[in-house]
Amino acid sequence: MPVVEIEQILNTSIDYIIAGGGTSGLVLAVRLAQADSSAKIAVIEAGDYHRDDPVIDVPGYKGKSLASSKYNWGFQSEPQLYANGRNIPYARGKGLGGSTLINNFAWVRPSKEELDAWSELGNAGWDWETMLEYMKKSEHIQHPRISSPEEAERYAAVPRYDFHGSNGPIAMSYTFKVTRVHTEMLDALEKLGIPRNPDNMCGRPVGGILLPGSIDQDNAKRSTSASGYYTPNEDLPNLLVLTSAHVLKVELVATADGLYEAKGVQLEVKGKIFTVNARREVVLSAGAFQSPQLLELSGIGQEGLIKSLGIQSLVDLPGVGENLQDHGHVPVVVEVDGDIETMEVLLDPEVMKEHEELYKHHDGLLAGNSSATFAYLPAKSIADSATVEDWVSRATVDHIRGNEELDASVKEGLRRHLDIKKRWLEDENQAVAQILTVNGVKVGTPGVDVQPGKRYQTILVAYTQPLHAGSVHIGSSDARAAPAIQPKFLANPVEEDILVKGLTFIVQKLLSTNPLKDTIKAKPLPPFEGDADEETVRNYVRSKVSTAQHPCGTAAMAPRECGGVVDRDLRVYGTRNLRVVDCSVMPMVVGNNIQTIAYAIGEKVSGPRGRKGILIIC
Repeated sequence: MPVVEIEQILNTSIDYIIAGGGTSGLVLAVRLAQADSSAKIAVIEAGDYHRDDPVIDVPGYKGKSLASSKYNWGFQSEPQLYANGRNIPYARGKGLGGSTLINNFAWVRPSKEELDAWSELGNAGWDWETMLEYMKKSEHIQHPRISSPEEAERYAAVPRYDFHGSNGPIAMSYTFKVTRVHTEMLDALEKLGIPRNPDNMCGRPVGGILLPGSIDQDNAKRSTSASGYYTPNEDLPNLLVLTSAHVLKVELVATADGLYEAKGVQLEVKGKIFTVNARREVVLSAGAFQSPQLLELSGIGQEGLIKSLGIQSLVDLPGVGENLQDHGHVPVVVEVDGDIETMEVLLDPEVMKEHEELYKHHDGLLAGNSSATFAYLPAKSIADSATVEDWVSRATVDHIRGNEELDASVKEGLRRHLDIKKRWLEDENQAVAQILTVNGVKVGTPGVDVQPGKRYQTILVAYTQPLHAGSVHIGSSDARAAPAIQPKFLANPVEEDILVKGLTFIVQKLLSTNPLKDTIKAKPLPPFEGDADEETVRNYVRSKVSTAQHPCGTAAMAPRECGGVVDRDLRVYGTRNLRVVDCSVMPMVVGNNIQTIAYAIGEKVSGPRGRKGILIIC
């Protein structure tokens, strides 16, 4: 049913409570409501329902959503010791749809080996073949708007339809507003040994691509978990959604078998505190920062931390809030030929009006994604064999700085991750770096003075496999206070090495290779000499590295003795009926954007193995 008031929730016998109406949470809620009409599902969301809001719907307005606390939680990291002590901004979506409201649309998948590694880490049933089923279930692919098969090959947009979904709730389309910089970059990459990849969604992501995105090209609107899953199903009588309601904690009671049972949640609405009970299960889907926060506020996590804040410790689970994994990236900005239509043209009010008119016809810069070119690079593309061998030798727990106080179980989990990632450093089918472009100056890029009349491209390099893990923990018993986010960027010096090599590859090779070379009009900005010495490049990396906005892993699906928080059914250890269903459960971050994985997690948990009272049996 449409969004309800708290009184209706209180007057209904609720079976499942889902705390968080984000990406995975809305998938789970809708699928449960569809599968069992007798079950009452309540979604509790702190943000609003942004239906028919152009700030969300219009792809070209994404900068507006990032700048507003209405749509963005606007978290900040703790000072980053190895990144010049900077606080890194974290954007997380606020409202029904979660971060699908504000993300960069990227609709890409990991390599086969990355998902198979989840199973290798003790999570049977979580592997490429299984997850592919659910990644396909969430999507409906739209045919590329490209004039000919030859052009499709040139653009690297030739989907293999057997690897894609055709009836899912989320539209997947290829960026159609593409400048010549895209094909010139793909041509330059090919000259440097990095081929085009016509469809990197098939478990082999290495190569250059035209970025697919979650934009419905039929109406030129952003496709979100709210618009795709909830809106078409909001009239389901057993689906109750409450917005502007902040969950404070899970109500847990001890049982005779030593486990804790989730009886419901405590929440705040308009300054008043309420308790909502659940007859079957409570599910946390509040994201990689707020799901572990809720666990700790409820007494589940590191016993010492929880007690120090005056909270009763119920389940000593050291992995809660640990294993924070993310991608770090570094931007450079280049000036390009003045005839290239970049997002800077929209700074002219008259040009903006023209594009707003074009948007009504599903055309123009506002109708598509400003990112077009992605490229996934194996280590050998940016470093010689001796350097790669050195990286492998330093991809260990002992080489991670600031790691001394980690619980032994968390260290063991990290050690197992690194044993796998060492293999990938030497595997030409696995990417260690990602290059991505933005058709203009990327929102939030520091130190760039945009000159009137000039045109720019932002090129970023990211490491795809972090070789350390950070954390997120409560610093207060107040649920309204933001948690302490400590991603520990560059804690393993190899990550810095990869960014330095990747940046050097871009500046000294990619931008110096035709046909791209002739399109570049000025050296990279902020001022950065192409022949700069290595220490200058390192200082640049430390001063500019930031998040790619893919935090995950903070309630990891893993054996408890390896720092795990949930089992392979996503049930929290020490509890009977409390689960986490979002990207917190990812044991390892995959080597690219995580949107498709977030949807697949929700689909899998509510998949065909579900039965009454239990979400999933793997």
